[in-house]
Amino acid sequence: MAGHGIAYVELYAKDKQRTAQHLVSALGFACVADSVAPDRSSLLLRQGTASLVVTSGPATWGFLDAHGDGIADIALLCTDVTATAERALRAGAREVGSARGNPILSGAGSLTHTLLPSEHTRTGRSAGHRWARLPQSSGRAAPVTRLEGVTTGVGAANLQEFVRLYEEGFGLTPPRPRGDSTPVRTSRAVELAGPQGGMTLTLAASEPAADLRHVASPQPTPTRRTEQRLVFRTEDIVRAARELQEAGVEFRTPARAEQPAGHHTRPHLVGTSTHLGDTLLIELVRHGGGPETLGDDDLQALYRTTGRPRLAAR
Repeated sequence: MAGHGIAYVELYAKDKQRTAQHLVSALGFACVADSVAPDRSSLLLRQGTASLVVTSGPATWGFLDAHGDGIADIALLCTDVTATAERALRAGAREVGSARGNPILSGAGSLTHTLLPSEHTRTGRSAGHRWARLPQSSGRAAPVTRLEGVTTGVGAANLQEFVRLYEEGFGLTPPRPRGDSTPVRTSRAVELAGPQGGMTLTLAASEPAADLRHVASPQPTPTRRTEQRLVFRTEDIVRAARELQEAGVEFRTPARAEQPAGHHTRPHLVGTSTHLGDTLLIELVRHGGGPETLGDDDLQALYRTTGRPRLAAR
């Protein structure tokens, strides 16, 4: 009954062409199709098993006014869509729409979740669009290997409420410890995963001034907006970060709050780009063997490759 994987992530952006082109040039995605409707237009991007939909238009304006460019919907693959929807509704989710018969439920903060059957492949079309194929062009090798998951900020007072929603409603649980990490579960961040390890969702408590409004709130957020992250796995974090730097991503050193005492988190870097705005960040996570943290040698390697220090302290 649980959501066991991500079918696609839909981003709302003020300028879909600019955002999509950056994801193509920086992360190696291919733009494979477009869709035009009266109130929105979208581009479908794909890399391996990862699919991103970038959408602009009047249907997105309320979200953009409240939250800036960011993740609006995470479509979840379910073994039984009806049972998952019923379970999530009992846990406190609300049905906010449907896409060709597939229910769309409210999630944490501004997020919604389109529920799709497992036979909807990870590289399939997004459920709410009519797609037209675009000419394919060969791109450069991708610096990342897969979309690992999503991190989103929620109001500190609502963190445990949303954790309960995802555990009881969508069947996500803290991931089992792996050789290079243990689950991140602190007073300010909780990492959850699908039952088959096909996705992760991290809920991070935001500062009070950055609390997200509920998706149905008629009032925009009047203060600083909350960050969201697309988390990508890479086998060589230094090489990937170097290539992304050349494409305009500026990385910062992880804050102490992101490395709580007693938890061995996988080496990671968080980057921002003017092409994505200050609300949607790129996080690189190193997969496989190697040290448990990014050492000074790794960071200095990033400085040397560009000839100037572009790795900014947070």
